[in-house]
Amino acid sequence: MAHDHAHIDLESGDRRVSISIWANGLLTVAQIVGGILSGSLALIADALHNFSDMASLVITFAARKIARRPADARMTFGYGRIEIVAALINYTTLILLGFYLIYEGGMRMIDPPICGRCRSARRLWTATSC
Repeated sequence: MAHDHAHIDLESGDRRVSISIWANGLLTVAQIVGGILSGSLALIADALHNFSDMASLVITFAARKIARRPADARMTFGYGRIEIVAALINYTTLILLGFYLIYEGGMRMIDPPICGRCRSARRLWTATSC
């Protein structure tokens, strides 16, 4: 069986992951500022999503670096399994952020924020719950 596909240079892959980390970081900051200034839970939720993406990329970047280490006396099979631990950390983070967003959304349904657009929505919610 021939081995005829090309492999990407590891340093090139690291550079791409690094650029993705910085892009997600800048987008996260912009969305948090916009969400706070506008009072938008949707923007803050998307900012948390982008932050979790950035954190996942940081964990992945570190795992890539560690996984390349050769086997030694202590880690006789090498460090390749660190990538599985990184995936578990990423998954757990997403689950926790999801629970936080569900909680925050529920709190806003119970006690919605008062703003010019929301007054009529609050009256409608109050009228339907009586």
